[in-house]
Amino acid sequence: MKLIIFDLDGTLLDTLQDLGDSCNAILQQNGYPTHPIVAYKKFVGNGVQKLIERALPQEARTAETITTLLAAFKTYYEHMAISHTKPYTGIIPLLQELKSLGYLISVASNKYHEAVIPLMQQYFPDIQFDLVLGHRAGHPAKPDPAIVLDSLHTLGVNKENCFYVGDSSVDMDTANNASVTAIGVTWGFRDEDELKEHGAQYIIHSPQELLGIL
Repeated sequence: MKLIIFDLDGTLLDTLQDLGDSCNAILQQNGYPTHPIVAYKKFVGNGVQKLIERALPQEARTAETITTLLAAFKTYYEHMAISHTKPYTGIIPLLQELKSLGYLISVASNKYHEAVIPLMQQYFPDIQFDLVLGHRAGHPAKPDPAIVLDSLHTLGVNKENCFYVGDSSVDMDTANNASVTAIGVTWGFRDEDELKEHGAQYIIHSPQELLGIL
């Protein structure tokens, strides 16, 4: 049995617009300059803390400022209505085909675990995921090989039959730290060179290309 673990934001879901809008709202509320949404693409691949840090003007990048804005951002982004987020084109047909072929499908996210399940139900109501794991108490946010190892253990799959699909250097680090196959996608938040530098064993440019690798 083969298992495909998908990263959530930037791989399954296009969350860039909402991340940018949320960050701009927090910056504006605190009197800092905002950014064009396109500028956030280079910020977001290393997590929300780096997003906040890099969006701030250099002179405002203190530990206290970053912590304050990060707390405000999490509240805003986790609990406000998400208006722009949607699955990337081709993702739902890919998931349906994988299920029809008998693959196990798991989702890993650095969102809080309690927030991930409702997202799955909202955006993928017709897909039966075999496992969904988010950021759990007592575990670090990604890179978190434990989230991969937990998936393998729960579903009874060997490492050689596991493929981790993600859009960022952090995702590739997660896969390599867990010793599973790392597959980078270029439709998310990072570029091909960065994915390769962090150990992507395969690069795909459209969802359907995953089937050729499997």
